[in-house]
Amino acid sequence: MSPFHLFSKFGSFVTLVSVLSLLFACATTKKEETYSASELLQQGKRLAKEKETDEAKAKIQLLMEDYPDSKERTAATMLLADLHYSSEEYEEAKFHYQKFIELYPAHQFVDRAHFYKAKSNFKLTDLASRDLTPVHSALEGFEHFVKDFPKSSYLKPAKEKITQCLDILAQNIFEIGRFYYRTGSYQAAILRLKRLKVEYPNHSYILEAEFLLGESYYREQNFPEATAYYKSVIKNSPRSEFAKEARLRLKAMR
Repeated sequence: MSPFHLFSKFGSFVTLVSVLSLLFACATTKKEETYSASELLQQGKRLAKEKETDEAKAKIQLLMEDYPDSKERTAATMLLADLHYSSEEYEEAKFHYQKFIELYPAHQFVDRAHFYKAKSNFKLTDLASRDLTPVHSALEGFEHFVKDFPKSSYLKPAKEKITQCLDILAQNIFEIGRFYYRTGSYQAAILRLKRLKVEYPNHSYILEAEFLLGESYYREQNFPEATAYYKSVIKNSPRSEFAKEARLRLKAMR
């Protein structure tokens, strides 16, 4: 066989292989592009279970873009919110939980969307920054949740979160009041600590707050007010260290 014929046959073989490869690639691409909404949702769930979060998000986003009116969109919206929550992307999670609430206000799992939206706000709390906006938002969300979904399975954890939010807000007021006391700004300390007593009368810091109020008035030489707070400390917790210090103050003033 001449080299020319051999080259022609080889060239035809290469061309055939190239054509088959192209057809296979096209068929694969076409198959990927024609997944049904149900298939994309199942793939997203499987990837989420396998902790392949980014891939799961991609599948769900594709479902929502290609099948905006499908019945699978409901579950996909919740799953996408959950994926962002599990990735600690709380702003994105809030957005998608809110979208679920707006689109499906009567859905049987809408309570879950409300709960996790509020919980996303709670997760955004950064005590170091002193910005308590997320705590206030979370508290408002949980309080509305308790009112609107009294029979929800999330009721108990929602109430626990309310307690945590209140604790953070009370602690913030107390720490500011104590800071003012330590820096000698006694009038500012008195204002903060009195606010704590009014807004959070049962908080664990109340005893120390009353003692610091007594100390602040004592250093302001307002002895009648100081005496009243020292006596309150002794009455409310007679065996505490604060009561011991209060008795010494009262003895010194006499």
